[in-house]
Amino acid sequence: MFHRHENHSFPQCVALRVVRLSMTRKGVCGDFRIHIGRQPKNCTTRHCFDFCLNLSLLRLVFASMKRFLLLFAVVLMSFNTQALRAQRTIRHISFEKKDVFDTTQNDWFFAAGLFNTLHTTTRDYVIEDELLFQEGDELDDDVLDETERNLRRTGLFTAVRITTTDVGEDQVDVVVHTQDKWSTMGAVLFGTGGGATQYGGSLSEENLAGTGILLGGQALHRSENNIGWQGYVNVTARRLARTNETLQLQIQSNRLRTDQLLSLDLPYRTLHSPLAFDVSVQNSYGDDFYYNDGAAPKLLPFHVRKGSAWISGATTEGDRYYWSALLSIEDVHRLSSEFRQAYDNSGKILFSLGSLRQSFAAMPLVDSYDQRDLTTGAWGQATFGYIFPMNGDGERLVYVGARAEESGRFRNNTLYLYGMAEAASAFSYSSGRYTSVESVGLGHYFLTPGIVLTARMHQQTVWNWNAFHQLILDNDMGLRGYPLNQLSGDNRLLSNIELRFFPHWDLWIFHLGAAAFFDGGFVWNQGTDLSLVHMHNAVGLGLRFYNSKVSGPAGILRIDFAYNLDDKKWAGIIFSSDQLFSAFGSHTFRPPSLSGTTIDVQ
Repeated sequence: MFHRHENHSFPQCVALRVVRLSMTRKGVCGDFRIHIGRQPKNCTTRHCFDFCLNLSLLRLVFASMKRFLLLFAVVLMSFNTQALRAQRTIRHISFEKKDVFDTTQNDWFFAAGLFNTLHTTTRDYVIEDELLFQEGDELDDDVLDETERNLRRTGLFTAVRITTTDVGEDQVDVVVHTQDKWSTMGAVLFGTGGGATQYGGSLSEENLAGTGILLGGQALHRSENNIGWQGYVNVTARRLARTNETLQLQIQSNRLRTDQLLSLDLPYRTLHSPLAFDVSVQNSYGDDFYYNDGAAPKLLPFHVRKGSAWISGATTEGDRYYWSALLSIEDVHRLSSEFRQAYDNSGKILFSLGSLRQSFAAMPLVDSYDQRDLTTGAWGQATFGYIFPMNGDGERLVYVGARAEESGRFRNNTLYLYGMAEAASAFSYSSGRYTSVESVGLGHYFLTPGIVLTARMHQQTVWNWNAFHQLILDNDMGLRGYPLNQLSGDNRLLSNIELRFFPHWDLWIFHLGAAAFFDGGFVWNQGTDLSLVHMHNAVGLGLRFYNSKVSGPAGILRIDFAYNLDDKKWAGIIFSSDQLFSAFGSHTFRPPSLSGTTIDVQ
């Protein structure tokens, strides 16, 4: 719209007059005149235009428009069809469950049927409780993938797969395929390394009567520090009475120490769970060990009673954001104040904010032949807290901590890297107390599909730590071939490199593997000049036996031959279960906690 002004120079009239119009064989022809001026009576500028509209040209234009509209309609219908297919609904869900041994697989043998009879196949409701979809839901591939991961995470199966079959244009049938693992784990236990020997037996049922309940026990004789016989009992109901809550009871006891733990928790079971909590009580008493420059260990009597509870909430879409709050109280008695540990007899109120980004991929031939779920992404957390004294013997402090993790895959997914850094400190007015820094690096690189180079680095450092703090560096902690409990200090740095071979050689139900390794590390006390710290190293070779019917650490037998580079000699044969370290990390929610409180005592 133009607004009229008296002194505007734009023309104030436009007149159109048709001078001539005629129909010819070519089409419609004619001319017209346009008059432009301030007043109709004195228009001063005239322009005359001739025009001719060709009917053939009009027919061509209309035909092109018709073809364009037809093509547009086809494309639009295609998009609508894809949208409808994306909104297909689940008509029916069924289960295809296989026994531990299956006649269609190569490991079937004469007694396989007997073993299948002795094993109770996982009940349907155990699988149903893990499903994130139901009949009538719209089909969502991401939900199917997450359900697969959840089923594998139960530890009840050696194989999990979900398939769909189209039924008409807008419905599908879903089939959940599972194969049970052998869940009754009776074993003769034997292990050596670092100058100590362990032997005994264990019996556990990880899928009691097909219900998913774990019931296990162990009797182990430990020559380390003349500990002697040790008993262990574990009862875990992953879904208590088919709810989302987990109930766990653990008791471990030997002649020197007893630990008892009871917990009830609601974990973040899915990527869309809005709430989690945990309530636990712990009772520990007996003797800890104090190691000092290779001398005979000193016994440190103690009794710790502790109760804690935390609750957390999270967003449910996309990258997740968390808030968490924790309350912990305890009653601690120790031999003397010399061996008081950080935050003893102190109540803790902690609050944290965190964020989590995750993506998933199935990854075999890294830690074992099994397909394992690799998580990449990031986790960040900031924690703030108030520490208050209890029993007249604690401390009043303010606590601040932060943790950051990130991982990714590179070079066409052949290279994986993971990094974690955590730093925290408490403060008494302006004075720093119990300051700690911890970092972890993990990685693997596929040289070929069956050969993978893996590495780990773990660093733990404290200062302003005016309390008992002890970290051990030995065979059990990752420096293979070194005597147990001979190297200790406030701080520790450990690195491991392994070249793992997966040649796809099978011996009945076992897959064979091998490894070559290098271990290095050192420990030191607060205030020590690092230039005076000695690096300890070991190299060696190892064999691996992977049980295809058992998942997790119990399914791996590790035999290592380590050469101690300090003593210049082979340090014996090391028997153990599981890999020494996993070649990939995991990004998951972590409740609030105090950093730097890890202590190796037995």
